[in-house]
Amino acid sequence: MFKVGDEYRKNHLSLKPGGCSVWIHYPGETRVYDKVKFPESFCRKILERCEKEGKALPNKIETEQSILWEKS
Repeated sequence: MFKVGDEYRKNHLSLKPGGCSVWIHYPGETRVYDKVKFPESFCRKILERCEKEGKALPNKIETEQSILWEKS
C-alpha cells in the first residue's frame, strides 16, 4: 500500500486540507489518496479513465465509511 503524493494529484482541491481518504485496490497494490472532497466523483473518474485508456479496473474503491465500487 502506498500514499499518492500531492505532486501527482491533478485537482487543486486535493492540495487543501479536509475531505476523506480513498483506497483504490488494484491486483497487487493499493493506492491511498487523501484529502478527497468528493469521493463518489473521484471514484467515477478513476473508472472512466481506466475504461478510456484500456487499463485494468481496480478490484475495489472505498473510503473509511463505505465501499464506493467493487468489481463483480
